[in-house]
Amino acid sequence: MVKVILDADDFGMSEAINHGIIKSYTDGITTSTLLMPNLEAASHAACLAKNYPDLFVGQHTNFLLGKPCANPKDIPSLVDENGEFHRSAYYRSNPGFTFCYDDVRTETLAQMERFKELTGHYPEHMDCHSIGDEVVDQVFYDLSLEMNVHVTLKYSGDKKWPENKRYKPITKLLESGALPYISNGVSVRNFLNDDFKLLDLGQDEIAEMHFDVGYLDQFVLDNSSYTLLRCKELETICSPLVKKWFTSNQIELITFADLKE
Repeated sequence: MVKVILDADDFGMSEAINHGIIKSYTDGITTSTLLMPNLEAASHAACLAKNYPDLFVGQHTNFLLGKPCANPKDIPSLVDENGEFHRSAYYRSNPGFTFCYDDVRTETLAQMERFKELTGHYPEHMDCHSIGDEVVDQVFYDLSLEMNVHVTLKYSGDKKWPENKRYKPITKLLESGALPYISNGVSVRNFLNDDFKLLDLGQDEIAEMHFDVGYLDQFVLDNSSYTLLRCKELETICSPLVKKWFTSNQIELITFADLKE
């Protein structure tokens, strides 16, 4: 069977997002979610997740929003004069910016420690929220080997990283907000038309799909450009028609935990 990990990003961004992600799991087809450990609502997210032990929670390492987990003095390239992460406008105005390996590693490890404080264990999977480059991928790849954590590497273009034999390989990576044919949020029709080409995958191939589902509150409105479309994607992920499409096409929904060999 074709296998799909359906992930809801940004767990811990806000309480409204957290509640929406839980709904996408209980009423929809979400199998995994990724926690942003440095944000204030991360503790709320972790408390909610304790009621759903089968919901896989990984780490959505964040260098873009809020205060870092590391001491700002130890990661000078990642923070502004107030000790908070540079926002997306900073990176847009500095197109030649390259991440600093040591700073990224320091903050990633600090977020892993915060993740452990919140959940009781280190993350078994992690990726990067929104902004990154090949340096970020290098840090993640190195940590995947050192700490036995599965990572998603997505900023290296056509570069082929040595395969980590401890995990089944991902065949297809799909992030809804970055797909050129998704302009108004993921719809039920996108699944029914197989716009994601899941049915083109071979037997036992694995697709990793990321969605931004959730409800809205003032924090989201003030800090994210992706707002109303989160509500649309939540409705789509919870649609009975989408559930039926997965079942009728014999697509198996799995989690990142199922990648372990």
